Amino acid sequence: MFKYGFINYFEAQLTPMNHEIMEIGPWTNVYLSFEVADRDKLPDDLQDPGGLAVYDSDGELKDLVVLNEGTDSEYKFTDLEKEQLYRYLSSINDKE
Repeated sequence: MFKYGFINYFEAQLTPMNHEIMEIGPWTNVYLSFEVADRDKLPDDLQDPGGLAVYDSDGELKDLVVLNEGTDSEYKFTDLEKEQLYRYLSSINDKE
């Protein structure tokens, strides 16, 4: 993850633990909770990271947002972290 402006950069090994799906108008939001393998890498201002995957009405993934303690944060996922979450999201879609 990294903060806007490409500061506090680190790669995290994410292990998805749970998800919650919410339909809001034309959007489908998938809230993700996961474990971070090296919690000591987390910066002080990122206490409880999570994720939000936003899909449009056609089921296309539009955004993948880093949450901190359940709300938007100034952090973004790296490409490697996104790949980990894409695999998990794909497994959810395969089951439903």
